[in-house]
Amino acid sequence: MSSLEDSKIPKPAGEPGHPGRGGYTLFEDLDWNPKAFAKFKKSMHSLIEDHLDTTKCASAQSPVLLKVVRGKVLDNFPDLENYSNLWPVNDMIMTHLKYMSGRTREKWL
Repeated sequence: MSSLEDSKIPKPAGEPGHPGRGGYTLFEDLDWNPKAFAKFKKSMHSLIEDHLDTTKCASAQSPVLLKVVRGKVLDNFPDLENYSNLWPVNDMIMTHLKYMSGRTREKWL
């Protein structure tokens, strides 16, 4: 890892959305003001729905399209560069796709 990555804000331990089971809550760990977080969340959801297949989990997405989403969100929120490996962006993608693909599966059951 480069010294540049070392100086960035590290990802908390555990999984996002599981604060009671050794994970963390993205909103609390980012410690942004609620308005900024709501704007980030809304922007992420819209980018995910515009560019990714919401019937599939994050690991089944096109790497090229994931890169597009990351790039666009960085244009809107350049401070995210301060986070190691863009973990808030990746967490938001993962949790939103998990939720959306889960809802798609429920419709077919």
